[in-house]
Amino acid sequence: MTGGRPASALDALGRELAPRGLGYLLPRLAAEFPACEFGTQRTYSGVSLVAICRNGADSAGTYAVITSDPGEMRHVLTREIGPASAR
Repeated sequence: MTGGRPASALDALGRELAPRGLGYLLPRLAAEFPACEFGTQRTYSGVSLVAICRNGADSAGTYAVITSDPGEMRHVLTREIGPASAR
């Protein structure tokens, strides 16, 4: 603890992680993109979000996204498969 507050967790690049890590985003992402399965995976740079989407609207195959940036995850999935509200 530093100054009465818990020390922030940092990823391998020195970026501050959310207090609960990335796992707290999984239910939110699943609600936004029900065609995908979500999880977390330890990577060389820390922990990343993983999305696996099978047989999306414009794709007959499997689509995977691996990133530690939730904004990038949403951007790519919205561009590639679209939000649930658009289906």
